[in-house]
Amino acid sequence: ATGCALPADIVSYDPETLTAYEGGIKTRFADGAVRLNASVFHYDYKGLQLSFQSNSCGGPCQITTNAGAAKVDGIEVEASLHPHPNHRFDFGVNYLDARYDRFIPRPGIDFAGRDLDRSPALTASAGYNFTLELGNGGRIEANARIRLSDSYVLTDYAVPVQFRQPSFHKTDLALTYTAAEDRYYVQLYAKNLENVITLSNLSAQNGTSATFADPRTYGVRAGFKF
Repeated sequence: ATGCALPADIVSYDPETLTAYEGGIKTRFADGAVRLNASVFHYDYKGLQLSFQSNSCGGPCQITTNAGAAKVDGIEVEASLHPHPNHRFDFGVNYLDARYDRFIPRPGIDFAGRDLDRSPALTASAGYNFTLELGNGGRIEANARIRLSDSYVLTDYAVPVQFRQPSFHKTDLALTYTAAEDRYYVQLYAKNLENVITLSNLSAQNGTSATFADPRTYGVRAGFKF
């Protein structure tokens, strides 16, 4: 609004810098039928930028502030098995240790050692894909995938307070028919078969409000090539 003076710490913030170290291997066996990738990494953030909604501007507004420092250590392993042209299996496991090194959101409140948002310590996934080539040049594909996630936190920095999303797993299925030369496709799909309700955003200002990810969904998709 005209004539509305906002504090400098609301409208300005410092640069964010990231120093990243990463190393890993990529391997293939049995003429590419087996693939294994693994990596380890370390991220060192200085002035980590954090954005959130606040009412400190005389009304709702978006604020960006800086955490003093944050560190992320992780291990990632991925594997793919293709024992037959019709069958493919995929697996993945991720370990993550993401925490604030220095961050005081308000005087007397120290977040040092606390988890970064949306950073589960352990996640894993597994998938299976079946492909059947048809005599008319088309193909049918069936896909199943499950993802498991450890618990993680979501933070309302304006208060500040942290909420924890419990661990969960979600399963997706899809069955697709694709015509010859990819002229068109028709797909039946279902997502989040377990109907797990997970948090995607939270606010503790003026009462607690929450936004949730999609529940179980299913439907039909179709596409055409012009």
